[in-house]
Amino acid sequence: MSLLDGHRRAKIEIVDQLAALAEVARAAGMKTLAADIEGSRIPKVEQERFHLVVLGEFNHGKSTFVNALLGADVLPTGITPTTAAINHVVYADQPRAHAVLTDGDTIAIAPAALRDWVTAAGARSRDVRHVEVGYPADLLRDNVVLVDTPGVNDMNEQRAEITYGYVPQADAVLFLLDASQALKDSEREFLSRRVLERVRDRLVFVVAKIDQVGDDDRDEVIRYVRDNLASFVDEPVVFPVSAKRALEGDRDHSGMPELLKYLSEFLDRDRAALVLDNAAEDAMRTAAYLQQNLGVKLRAYDLDLDELEQRVAKVREQLDASRRNLEELHGRIEAECGAIRAQIRLDLDEFARTFVDVLPGQIDSVDADDVKRYLPGFIEDRFREWAELEGEKLASMLEHLAEEVIAVTNENVHATSAALANRLSPADTQVDIDIDSFKYDVAVYSVGALGTTVFFFVNTVAGGLLTLAAPILAIVLKSKVAGDIREQAKERAPAAILRAADALRPHFDRCIDDFGERLSEFVTSAGTALYRGITEVLDQTLDEKRTRAGEIEPLRAEIARHAAAVAEAREVLASVRERLWRRAE
Repeated sequence: MSLLDGHRRAKIEIVDQLAALAEVARAAGMKTLAADIEGSRIPKVEQERFHLVVLGEFNHGKSTFVNALLGADVLPTGITPTTAAINHVVYADQPRAHAVLTDGDTIAIAPAALRDWVTAAGARSRDVRHVEVGYPADLLRDNVVLVDTPGVNDMNEQRAEITYGYVPQADAVLFLLDASQALKDSEREFLSRRVLERVRDRLVFVVAKIDQVGDDDRDEVIRYVRDNLASFVDEPVVFPVSAKRALEGDRDHSGMPELLKYLSEFLDRDRAALVLDNAAEDAMRTAAYLQQNLGVKLRAYDLDLDELEQRVAKVREQLDASRRNLEELHGRIEAECGAIRAQIRLDLDEFARTFVDVLPGQIDSVDADDVKRYLPGFIEDRFREWAELEGEKLASMLEHLAEEVIAVTNENVHATSAALANRLSPADTQVDIDIDSFKYDVAVYSVGALGTTVFFFVNTVAGGLLTLAAPILAIVLKSKVAGDIREQAKERAPAAILRAADALRPHFDRCIDDFGERLSEFVTSAGTALYRGITEVLDQTLDEKRTRAGEIEPLRAEIARHAAAVAEAREVLASVRERLWRRAE
């Protein structure tokens, strides 16, 4: 059985019912709705992926562990730390690989040449943003993506990307500990500061290399790990494994089957159930919207042409008013983004000024050798800490803006829905047209995608501040006299701090501007979809009344067949949701 077998069956049913709804919409003349279902909703369900992110420090055997999950030596491994790039491992009928470069270009690479692209010693690893590796492993069949990461104790821009981009969107995080040195202080710090808040309920601890611990000590190691994790993780999930044994053919004694069984149940029961329930609910809203439009047609057949034209005109008035209200949101988004941009700039300037003011005293309070050794790293750490806190503040402000925009959009959609229902829909087909599905998309965009947008500036901090501080480092290394070291540092450090602040400012601005543009695109999309969908129904209803007045009964029968198909789809979808919730209990 595949990792997400129950999930796969439910997904097929949802896709089948969406396809049936698209067929009804097209047959009923609702081409815009049919195109939306086939071009957006079905692909969204089909392309949804589950991400298993593997984290751990260098030399903990992450790539070997990933190979054990895959059942073959797919990723390069070695005695020394190897992984320098983030690797996405996905299902493919035949082994393949391609590299996504830092400039956005994509290059196909032979699987045999992976070492040159993904390892620290590889000639091309510095050019790579991430590598996608395709392999025919059963684990990956149902859109499961394994993400193999560099060591999290390597302080570079990838660490920030992992922390803010990959971890929050992971369906499960597998955190590897070395059985011979489990839970070092650096691991505790990384977990408490960077992981637990974002993924606490999806965290699985893997005690790797358990074969290197004697049988007499194994239980003691596992007990030590559980007891220490329990101090900051409720009921930690811990699995001891030996990737080496699994790859050598002794899977039964490797711990891998137990881990895979847990992951299968966790993903299928919890994560997949939630995702599919959202998809099924969205499909049911689509069915309700389709049912209301069919009801509009039935009601129109009972009205004479003059009365129908008057009622349609009233609905169009409300539709135009709602569209104008949505268009006004663009100005509000621009103004709010401008205010957020100004606030972030003020915060950045205040931080830089305060840092410049207090740094000389801190330099005077430590030994000259400490200034020489630690000053550049100290500056980098202070900037990084501030940037992370400011990033959280920025994320909160942008998410609040998105929620306000969504609320206004929903109000206008509801007003138009009410006008349509009151003027043209039979009582038994009236529904609230909502854009919860849009809200869900924007929520993902404002939290999940924010991880890779808002926090790009953290990447810059992590990867670039050492370069900005390099002049200080050069000066203090050349200095021989303690007083000279301190004076040179106090003279040069403020300029380095201000340069670092200047380097951050455009990244903040770009992040805010990108968010505002995408939010405006959402408003435009929501308004256009609403206008086109309802206008299409109104136009077709009027046309049928004008040109096919003598065919009302056959038209009624056709609409009745369509309504029955929609009702059947809603029943199936309700059944899928019920099964999902039963399995999750």
